[in-house]
Amino acid sequence: MSMNKMFKKVLAVVAAGAMTMGMAMPTFAAPGVKTTEAWITKTYNTEVGKAETFSFTAEQVKTGTGIITTDAVVTMPTISFTADETGTKSKRGQITFPTYQEAGKYEYTVKESDTVTPAVTNGDHEKMIMSQAEYTMDVYVTDGKNGPEISNIVVNKTKNDAGQTATGKVDISNTDDNDFKFTNTYVQEAGTGTDPTNPDPTYPDNGSLKVSKAVINANGTATTPDDEFVFTATFAFPKGTDANTLGGIKDANGKSVTLGEGGTYTFKLKANANMKFTGVPVGTTISVKESAAKNYKGSAEITINGTKLTPVAATSYNTELTAVNNNEKLGQKQNTVDVTNTYNDVPVTGIIMNTLPYVLMIALCGVALIAFVGFKRRRLQK
Repeated sequence: MSMNKMFKKVLAVVAAGAMTMGMAMPTFAAPGVKTTEAWITKTYNTEVGKAETFSFTAEQVKTGTGIITTDAVVTMPTISFTADETGTKSKRGQITFPTYQEAGKYEYTVKESDTVTPAVTNGDHEKMIMSQAEYTMDVYVTDGKNGPEISNIVVNKTKNDAGQTATGKVDISNTDDNDFKFTNTYVQEAGTGTDPTNPDPTYPDNGSLKVSKAVINANGTATTPDDEFVFTATFAFPKGTDANTLGGIKDANGKSVTLGEGGTYTFKLKANANMKFTGVPVGTTISVKESAAKNYKGSAEITINGTKLTPVAATSYNTELTAVNNNEKLGQKQNTVDVTNTYNDVPVTGIIMNTLPYVLMIALCGVALIAFVGFKRRRLQK
């Protein structure tokens, strides 16, 4: 056997042996990324600029297998937001760990405190939606050069903000990927003013939003026909809220208003009537439209958050009027949409009723003239 053939055979045997050993040896997972510090994120939703400070608790678990029960208190951060921070804002705070005296695993249950500073008492016109999120934080301590030291921190989510069961490890780093998170929402009813515990004097009449209807003749005189006009209001609620956040949207009689697909609600108004909505959160984006009405042309004056906007008007009779078009948010102060319809007094023929007698007189004159001409012709022919 040549040396080349023998060398190839030896290589083949070695390769086969290596493959066999590789299959037989146990596979070890790559060690996970370890961290020795932890940060939490507070996300705060508010449309009215409500300054608040949030705090958290880390309760040490004293029962269970393989955990250290010696007292080791963790200091949680407080996270504050100012009155000019509106919309959705997020901030992070770092957790401070004690000097551990014993190596081993320490376990904590991390939650948000039940109250905020200043406190908010949930009522008919305002509400602080507290986070019900809950996490298990495991701190691993090993003997280091200078005594026990943190070697790793692992946090797992056990409940979400709604208090429902959740699972999974979360990122606890000081980055935007951090998911050691608690989300709160402060919501106030629109139209109640700057102090929802003492609503503005206009609130009883206007509620969160009032849509009113008036009808006039072409000469500007008010009238009260029996015609009903169809309106559609559409609501898009701010982040962290929905139609039921403040006990549900209601009408002037306190009856619940059920929204359709896309947050729409259709209602009818006669002259001098109105539709008052209550229970709508500040920051809700609205649209209000009136369907086309035969022989009527609509116009509207709008007040949003106490400020009068540019009036709008349909370009012609028998057309839909868009009073508010999805770009206005209900504010703390007065929110009203006053729609006026002008009656054209035009029948299907297109003849204006006020001039009909004159038209008839001209027509009769024309008929008489034709009859007279015909009579004269017959006489001449004879």
